[in-house]
Amino acid sequence: MAARLQMIGAAFNACRHVTEGDDMDHIERLEQLILKHKPLGAEDASIVLFTALGNLRNGGRPDELDVHAVERVIEWIEQQSTPALQATG
Repeated sequence: MAARLQMIGAAFNACRHVTEGDDMDHIERLEQLILKHKPLGAEDASIVLFTALGNLRNGGRPDELDVHAVERVIEWIEQQSTPALQATG
């Protein structure tokens, strides 16, 4: 799954600046897939955060998928057994 998410993330980033019709629909579906994904590892988490951050810098998504994606990454971090990866507070 991590490799699949990396591939989707790469495709999304390569197409992110496209602004026409069907291409935008395709990008929106890729973005939704990334933002709805629960991270399985650090690479997954970084792709999800990178995508969410891009949206949040531009005022966020109206459906708040970006906010929920960040929450899922935080939950993943908190579930890690390594104390250095656990969120504090």
